[in-house]
Amino acid sequence: MDRKIIIKIFGAVLIAYLLFSVGKTLYRSWTVSKEVEGLKNQITELKKSNEDYKSKLLYYQSPSYRERIARERFGLQKPGEEVVVIVPEEKPKVIEEKTVKKLANYQKWWEYFFGVDN
Repeated sequence: MDRKIIIKIFGAVLIAYLLFSVGKTLYRSWTVSKEVEGLKNQITELKKSNEDYKSKLLYYQSPSYRERIARERFGLQKPGEEVVVIVPEEKPKVIEEKTVKKLANYQKWWEYFFGVDN
């Protein structure tokens, strides 16, 4: 009897160890696949960003961009071209001031009730 119990205990321990090992391996596999998926997503984002930077670089190296910057920042012009500067109109700085009569309180009430100026 002792031998059968020892074999059963050894078999149970062996099965538990195998189940634990398989579970641990499956968990590692799952975490690695999630990490690979995240890295693939990151690669696609970086490729898109890289393409955007390449297109911007091509634009910044183009003659049309250089011409625009020369016109905007440095005020340059092509030979034979006339530059027109539009100056905004200045608003008058002096605002007409409305004269307010300073009346005593009883005079204000008189005007309020009778509508007649003194």
